[in-house]
Amino acid sequence: MKSDKTINSNNTERTTIEGGSKEALNQKTSVQFLLSTALVVLTIILVSASAYYGLIH
Repeated sequence: MKSDKTINSNNTERTTIEGGSKEALNQKTSVQFLLSTALVVLTIILVSASAYYGLIH
């Protein structure tokens, strides 16, 4: 039992040191997801418009 608590404590400290708090990490992941999703949508629109206007055969 004692070793389990020690391991959890060490993992929490390591996470805090490496990437900040869980909230900050979640916020960063959320922003990355939104940016990548927006980029994919814009790419699809660009390819569709290019195909529609005959720029892509």
